[in-house]
Amino acid sequence: MARRRPSGPRQFNRTDRIGELIREIVASELERIGDDRLEMVTITAVDVAGDLEHASVYYSSMSADEEGRSEEVVEALEERRWKVQQRVNREVRARRTPQIRFRPDTVIASALRIDKILRDISADESSDDRADATTDDSTAGTTDGSPVEDPDDCAVELSPERFEDPDDDT
Repeated sequence: MARRRPSGPRQFNRTDRIGELIREIVASELERIGDDRLEMVTITAVDVAGDLEHASVYYSSMSADEEGRSEEVVEALEERRWKVQQRVNREVRARRTPQIRFRPDTVIASALRIDKILRDISADESSDDRADATTDDSTAGTTDGSPVEDPDDCAVELSPERFEDPDDDT
């Protein structure tokens, strides 16, 4: 008879567990190595293939990207890949350990780009609002541009029929 799985919350997939373990190992090994070119490099995620053949290690290096040193980071990661792979092989307890490949994580850069676009749009809208607010208030509220003498002259009468629900039978 087949074993039944527990009916509780679903457990993580094996590749997810191995991926998280590899992420921790790679991050600590890069920190231990102490290469100046890898300063401020963050290991963001690891995707492990279902057959455990390969693991894509995603990294972010925002400060290096801003300084134009992204090629140095790629070069340093490739130089250190075998050393990091050896550490992964020693610490992952599995019949087969995946071969790691470093890939830049574009998610963070994309999110920052979207955030900048939204901030620019918001800044444009607020500058438009400020421009509208600085118009001459003495001509506000009239269609012909003449000043408003008495604010009561601008009152609008609202009829209740405008706000009634046409589908309401009560």
